[in-house]
Amino acid sequence: MDSPPDDDDQRCSLDELLKLVADPQRRQILRYLIANADQPVPLEALVEHLGTHIPGDAPTDTPDATDRERLLIQLHHLQLPKLADYGIIEYNSSFQLVSYTEQPRIEALLQSEQFAGGEKEDTNEDDLDS
Repeated sequence: MDSPPDDDDQRCSLDELLKLVADPQRRQILRYLIANADQPVPLEALVEHLGTHIPGDAPTDTPDATDRERLLIQLHHLQLPKLADYGIIEYNSSFQLVSYTEQPRIEALLQSEQFAGGEKEDTNEDDLDS
C-alpha cells in the first residue's frame, strides 16, 4: 500500500500523482477546487457540486439526501484526507473547509488529453482499432 510522502518531502512522484488523479471523483474534486482556488470551499458546496456531476452520469439538478450523505462520508473519510496527506489540499474538518494548494504538476495532468474532457471511462474495442 502506498504511503504519503514524509512531512520533510511533500513532493509526490509522478507515479503517485498519476494514482491520485486516476480516480474520477478525485479529478472532479480537484477541478472544482482549482476553479475556486481564491478562497476556501465549504464542504457542503463540494458535496453539492459532486452530487450534480457524478462521473459517467448526466448532470442532475440536486443530489438526494442519501447521495449527499454518501458523498459527505466518502469525502470526509477517504478522498480529502488522501489529498491532504499529499499536500495537494488543506482540509479543516472542524470548520468543514477545503483549500487547494497550488500544484502545477496536478494542473498539467488534469489538462492533459488523458484526463481532460468527457471523462469517458469505458473503452469500446472498436475505438482501439482506429
